[in-house]
Amino acid sequence: MQDSRGCGTPARSGHRDEIYRAVVLELALVIDRIRKSRKQIESAITSDAAGEDMAADDVIVLDDVTAGYERGDAALWDCDAGLSIALRLLQGPMISNVSAWESSLTPAHLPISA
Repeated sequence: MQDSRGCGTPARSGHRDEIYRAVVLELALVIDRIRKSRKQIESAITSDAAGEDMAADDVIVLDDVTAGYERGDAALWDCDAGLSIALRLLQGPMISNVSAWESSLTPAHLPISA
């Protein structure tokens, strides 16, 4: 069966809903993974800083990875923010009852409901 433009079979409403839910779920999972990665990076930075404090005065550390961690964290924060906005746009009316405290949060700090 073809649609009105003669371009193939029209998608059933239920199938579209299923695909939509799968996309929203996958996006929520990606955001969750990004947030877990950011926590790991924050832990690595913290442990790296603690290790520097405990190092002897006569030891020179040549490979400071903190700057790399910070750049990675900043990139993940940007991804988190953009993907969180995309998720909110996809959820549309489902989140129309966002409370006042949530509306003041940056996208990366909004709760995810999938």
